[in-house]
Amino acid sequence: MSFSDLIDRLASEPDRALDKIAVPSQDLVAFVVRWNRELRGWKVNTLSSYAGVSVSSVERVERGELVQSYILDKIAIGLGYEAGYFTRPRLPIGRPEAAAQFVETFGELQPVEVLPLATERAIRALAKCDACLFHHPLVSTDDEHYVEGLRELLDCASLVLSDYLSIDPAETRRVGRRRLYRTILEFIEEMDAVGLTALAGVLPAPQTDLPDWKVAVVSVSQRRLDPAAPKRRRLLVDRRVVSIDRHVAGGSDKAGRGEQR
Repeated sequence: MSFSDLIDRLASEPDRALDKIAVPSQDLVAFVVRWNRELRGWKVNTLSSYAGVSVSSVERVERGELVQSYILDKIAIGLGYEAGYFTRPRLPIGRPEAAAQFVETFGELQPVEVLPLATERAIRALAKCDACLFHHPLVSTDDEHYVEGLRELLDCASLVLSDYLSIDPAETRRVGRRRLYRTILEFIEEMDAVGLTALAGVLPAPQTDLPDWKVAVVSVSQRRLDPAAPKRRRLLVDRRVVSIDRHVAGGSDKAGRGEQR
């Protein structure tokens, strides 16, 4: 069943009484599960494996068919929600509010092309950016030092390759530019050996008076929790977290350091 079919089915549902507690409709659950799975780039068998349910169970949910509540709870947890997200009775919200929430969540997302961070060329591209956005929600506490280590190494590369420093390129080579590249790539290989995937891309994010502003986007995840990460070639970034105007208006001087949604 396609997304357009699911949307048509949702649109044809009768309006629910907003003062009566009810569980989400099967078609709404189908849409949310399918949407979340494809946003992650997961195949049906990936979600079924991660949620601990059969492939046929996921397929039935995505067709809007009736399944047992414990299956929906497992799928919810597999997608990062809490148990009961699809099964807990609640007061429905009206279509206008639902549409507004959808736009608030997804309306500002911008796709960014990414590749595994594994070449000197990729490091140079990140180092030439004006800000860096790290995304690492699926990294365990025990492995967070890898994220901070990578951040520090990329900051160092940014300083060495900066156009604002009056360092002759030949001089930077002499003091160890190549060695810095090698150190970063060896560090990334170490991350890969412990099951961490590092993806990176560049997001053009023109600002007022800064038309060439670019943000480096780096995503780090654990393959056991995000098995599709090594093959992912696109990330969705909320444009609002890289807006300088928004951060200045909110009193923050850390534009571009927020989390990618």
